[in-house]
Amino acid sequence: PDPLYILGNYNVPTNALNSTNTTGTLPASIASDAITILSSSWNDNSSSNSLSSRVASAATTVNAAFLTGIVASTSSSDSGGVENFPRFLEDWSSATFTYNGSMICMYYSQIATGPWLGIGSTYNIYNPPTRNWSLDQNFQFQNKLPPSTPCLAVIFRQDWHIPAAFSTNIVSCF
Repeated sequence: PDPLYILGNYNVPTNALNSTNTTGTLPASIASDAITILSSSWNDNSSSNSLSSRVASAATTVNAAFLTGIVASTSSSDSGGVENFPRFLEDWSSATFTYNGSMICMYYSQIATGPWLGIGSTYNIYNPPTRNWSLDQNFQFQNKLPPSTPCLAVIFRQDWHIPAAFSTNIVSCF
């Protein structure tokens, strides 16, 4: 139920960094109140410093489904939409974030609820990365979905029988 931070690459074979090739990855999903991506150059001691001292110096790749919340838009503030989903805290203007997965907004965040203000040094939060985002092609196959993936069952009527008058309404469809 808490916000989650991903530091550096996640679920990435060495030969697939910065790639949309997910053939060697494991099925993975991340569920939390909010998801923030931190580059491998992130330093907690610099977290309250200006944006210019929080530079994402390395490209980062994450391969996982995101099931998370988002901040509601109001008449006075915007949620940030997909631009703020996932969230960032660094100057990524010289780095690429590669994401292979599926982003699912499940609810409004309960803990990470600050309004999205915008990007750039004016707001001192983040500058966006070059985004290399792709649907993880593994998610097209049932046996390659992450464990506990929500699913929907649909019943299709295969056959219809009208029971004879004065009989039980249990009819074999075989």
